[in-house]
Parts: sequence; structure tokens; C-alpha cells
Amino acid sequence: MQLKSLRIQLIVYVLLPVAVLTTALVWTTFANVESLVENRLQKEIELVARSLRMPVEGALREADPERLRDALGAVAEIGRVYGAAVYNAEGRRVAVAGEGRPGAAEQLQAAELVALGEEHGEYANFAGQAVYSYFVPLSPTLGRIDGLLQVVREESEIKLRLERIRRIGSLFLLGVLILILGVMLVGHRMALMRPVQRLLADMRRVERGDRDWRAEIGAPLELAQLAGGLNNMLDALERAVAEVARHRIDQQRLNQRIQQQEAEAALGRFSAGVAHELGAPLTVIQADVRRLQQSIADKEGRRRLKRIREQLERTRQLIEQLMGLVREKSAEARRFDLGAVLARAARGATPEAESRGIALEYTESRSLASTGFAIRVEHAVLNLLRNAIQAAESRVQMSLSTGQDMAVIVVEDDGPGVAVERRKEIFAPFESRRESGQGTGLGLTIVRTVAELHGGSVTVSAGRNLTGGRFEMRLPLAEDIE
Repeated sequence: MQLKSLRIQLIVYVLLPVAVLTTALVWTTFANVESLVENRLQKEIELVARSLRMPVEGALREADPERLRDALGAVAEIGRVYGAAVYNAEGRRVAVAGEGRPGAAEQLQAAELVALGEEHGEYANFAGQAVYSYFVPLSPTLGRIDGLLQVVREESEIKLRLERIRRIGSLFLLGVLILILGVMLVGHRMALMRPVQRLLADMRRVERGDRDWRAEIGAPLELAQLAGGLNNMLDALERAVAEVARHRIDQQRLNQRIQQQEAEAALGRFSAGVAHELGAPLTVIQADVRRLQQSIADKEGRRRLKRIREQLERTRQLIEQLMGLVREKSAEARRFDLGAVLARAARGATPEAESRGIALEYTESRSLASTGFAIRVEHAVLNLLRNAIQAAESRVQMSLSTGQDMAVIVVEDDGPGVAVERRKEIFAPFESRRESGQGTGLGLTIVRTVAELHGGSVTVSAGRNLTGGRFEMRLPLAEDIE
């Protein structure tokens, strides 16, 4: 049978052994006490018998029956003595005191003891009564044993004394066991069960879903260690759950990144083919349109040719941007000055800003160094500026700063901004909400590609200094340029 209850185990493994040892100890102690009491009661009879020896011997020596009766009568008056008897050398009864009268068997035993000539004590029958007898040899005549003195005490009186001791010992033992049981149960509840119940309550609270709850660490030491182990286990589980969640998120991002790279690779292969096939025919068409403009005097014809040239220029820009997506990425990266790159991009976007009446604000700050491809970064920043100029109403701001060991390029405009639901898809290829003819849909895709190529990132949010959109491109920072 399994002892599942801690209280039952305490009783079986602690209380029962203690009770057995206590019982053995108390029993042994009271057994010794009984032996001592029994010996003391026997010694009392021995002392009485020895004290009567000389008066009885004197009465026998003088053959004075009256004196002998007086000596034995004094014995009868002692409450602890049942009776006394005097025997001659042949074992015949000479005198008796007390309630009992010795019979033939007692007289025959007396003759044997006279012949033996030694003091002797034993439990026996005296006149049909169970007694303890003590025999003392009598020597009225010097050097010769002529008689025997027998002093008896009721055995029942000794047994009553011993029985009383046994009852007292049993009650004492029972009281000790009850006291031990009570102390152990109270101590078990106070020192063990209360902390265990608190610990169980803490565990149930965690089981119900309160994952942040931790067990209280207090006394006793062993349970405090158990509570500490439980808390450490919960902390480890929480860290493991967080780690699994983090790995799951990283895996999702990796999968998205792989899908995105595969899509970009497919787009790159397609773009390379398209750009290669369109490049030569467009060059020929542009040259023919330019010659036609010079040879046609009709105003309407020149206007239409101008519009054709504008569309050809837009197509050429699209081809350049397509080629930018698939440019060889194995070129050697070099250290370059970000401040100078931003300044060139600002100068490149200024004509378009002026033609649209947009104020382009950029104050050159201290130079910052990065490692990578300066031309591509310039192209990406120029795309951000063009995108902002096309969306702005009157102002575009660009700034360069640092944060968390990264160079931070910020472009803001005062246009309508980018809706929250579009901020994730705005960097996808050919994603544009402008009117037909006002964008290729590849500018921001190139910006993201360049940022990731350099180990950075690009994000879009609401403007802080202006009311429109805010594009923030982060690139790894090398070291300051002196």
C-alpha cells in the first residue's frame, strides 16, 4: 500500500518508531521500579523477622511461653505483617501469632529449613493463604539451631502495590504518547503543512493561467528551496516560450524575406530582358523624334513630338530604374562620405523642385562615413527626394543625423502623407497611387533594395516637422571623416 499522505508517512515513519521506543523505555523504567518496590517490601519482612530473632530466642532459652507470645504478638500488631510462627527443631509449631495457622505441610517445610540452617524467603501458601514468607533460624543454645522463626506477608498486598505502579506507568505512558502525538501533529501543521498549502496555492494560481505569479520564498529552508526551484522553473519556461515565439517570428520574417528575394530575383531577370530589348529601339526613336522636331515647322506637330519625347524620356527612366534593380552586386564596396552623397542628391533634385514650386530644404551637417556603393545610395536618396517633391504641396526637408551607430537620412514633405494601411506595401515593385504618367512604381523599391544591400533599412511614418510623410533610411555608420 502506498503511503501517499505526508501525515500518514509522518505517523508511520516517525511517530510509530518514537512510540515504540518510548513504550520500551517507560516499560523498562517501571519494570525496574516494580522490582525495587518488590524488593523493598520483601526487605521490610526480612527486617521484621531479624528484629524478632533475639526476643524469640531469649524466650525459648528461658522456656517462657508468655514472653514468646508477647514477642509474636508485637508482630501481629504491625499492619504490613500477616502473621508469624515459631517451630522447634523437629518442625513442630511452638507458637503462632496473627490470623493464619500453619498446617502439616508448613511444619514439614520448617523441619527441612531447620536442618538447612539458613535464612530463606519465598512465595508460598500459609494456612491456605498466598503469602511471602521469610524464615530465620533460631539458636537459643549457643552454637546449635533449635528452632525456626517464620514471618509472613500477604502476597496480595504486594501485588496490589505492584498493580498500582503498573496502572500509574500505563497512564503515564499513554499520556506521554498522546503528548508526543499532539506535539508532532501541531508541529507538522505549523512547520510543514501551512508552507506546503501556500506553495500549492501558488501552483494552482499559475495553473489557472497567471504565468507571472511566483511562489513566496520563506521558511523553512527546504520548502524555500523548493519554492525557489519552482520559480526558477517558471522563469525558464517563460524564457523558453519567449524564445520559441521569437524564433517563430524570425522564421516568418526569414520566409517573407526569402519570398521577397525570390520575387525580386524573378523581377530582376524579367527587367534585365525588358531593358535590353527596349534600350536600342528607344534610342533610335529618340534620335528620329529629335530630327523631326528640327525639320517640322507646324506648331501642332512640334507639340505632339514634344509629348512623344516626354513619354520616351519617362520610358528611358523606367529602363534605368529596372537596370538599377539588377545591377551587379559583387562590385567592391568602398568607404564614402554620406554628407557629400546627400548634397549631390539634393543638387540633382533641385531643378525638379523649382519647376514644381517646391522649396527643398537641406542644411549640410558634419560629414559621416559609411561603407558601400555611393552611386546607389545617391540614386536611392534622389528617389526619396523625387517622391517627396511629387507628393509635397510647398516644402520638402532632408536631414542627416546619427542614432544607435547608424546614419539616419530623413526626408519629409507637407503633402497628404501615406495611409497607415499602405505603409507596408508601398515599397513593393510597381506599387504607385499616382496618376498615369507620374511615376514608375519602382523608385521606393530601389530605395529599399539599396538600404538592405548596405545592411540598413527604410521605413515610412507620419511627418514630425511637416504634415506629410516621413521616410527614414538607416545605413551602418563607419567613422567620422575629418
